[in-house]
Amino acid sequence: MKKLAYFAVPAAFLLALAGCDSPQDEFEEVQEEAVEARGDVMDEQAEALDAQADALEDAGMEGQAAAVESQAERLEDTADQL
Repeated sequence: MKKLAYFAVPAAFLLALAGCDSPQDEFEEVQEEAVEARGDVMDEQAEALDAQADALEDAGMEGQAAAVESQAERLEDTADQL
């Protein structure tokens, strides 16, 4: 029984280590999450700009609404590329 324990403990330890990410993997994962979060923020900003464009259009300011809408579309395109 003791012989089995001598082999089981190191094997379990090695399996636990194999499941851990390397510092580089962890860094890359954090970077990916940061880029994704940045894209989410940009999407929310684009939605706010769309709402602003709608309000401008409702107020009869079509020229300004079109400019804001264009800005929102560029922001959405940028977010999609992330």
